[in-house]
Amino acid sequence: MNEHSFIRAIHKSLPAEVYRWKIHDTFTGGVPDTLYAGPSGILFIEYKWLKSLPKRESTPINLGLSQLQINWLDKFHSYNQNVAVAVGYSGGVLLFTNKDWTKDINVANIQKYSLSRKDYISFIINTTQ
Repeated sequence: MNEHSFIRAIHKSLPAEVYRWKIHDTFTGGVPDTLYAGPSGILFIEYKWLKSLPKRESTPINLGLSQLQINWLDKFHSYNQNVAVAVGYSGGVLLFTNKDWTKDINVANIQKYSLSRKDYISFIINTTQ
């Protein structure tokens, strides 16, 4: 699997009531991959895919965010918008909200960020519906 197929699988699992927009902006760097919307709010998600987790528990996990992406996420978080980074991997989804994408993450501390795909879908639904 890769990032594109991960996003597609998530979108197929969402109910039709959740508006989804796969953003492709070639003119503005850092814009998140998707926007989800519904009566309860708007949610911006930057997606990443990890082929595998590091072998050592203490090895930092590189989320692969560019500085432009971090700047965009931080700015919209400061505007009190719903923004997150979702990292797919073989064990599920790592979900980073509240600027957790700026923290040092390793295998030893990912449990608090780890969700099943079903729970991740519920997060999107609960935020937008």
